[in-house]
Amino acid sequence: MISFSIIEAPSVLGLFPKGVETLPEALLDAGLAERLGAERFGRIEPPPYDPRRDAATKLLNPQGIADYSPALADAIARPRGDGKFPVVLGGDCSILLGCMLAMRRDRRAGLLFLDGHADFYQPEAEPNGEAASMELALATGRGPEIVTDLEGLRPLVRDEDV
Repeated sequence: MISFSIIEAPSVLGLFPKGVETLPEALLDAGLAERLGAERFGRIEPPPYDPRRDAATKLLNPQGIADYSPALADAIARPRGDGKFPVVLGGDCSILLGCMLAMRRDRRAGLLFLDGHADFYQPEAEPNGEAASMELALATGRGPEIVTDLEGLRPLVRDEDV
């Protein structure tokens, strides 16, 4: 039987704050952990939010995302090391980078990606600089190096593995 470990990722670094940071808490309050029979592993708090679009990368919070992704990957690695299946809860799609980094550290990883849209914008084309609209492009190595070459593991997932 699969043993689940829930990790809360209440980030808004990849978008303008819209309340998505409350999604992990809302799902847990609705009984998700109990329904899965999962342990609550912990909550990985993001660095402070900066509402200004970075001039060099055209992204919101590129350094924050670059710092948060390895911290989230570290948290994901711990339950995986204990043979548990990590379930990461968050509403900001840019947390995909930390999730994929955790997998990529060990081996080549695949990704089944379901979303309302492709999330494949490039920074210069995304009107607001929201990494949450381009995380699949970033995970496949397209975009500013600060968020596409995390720990020198660019790409986090290959095109043919998506």
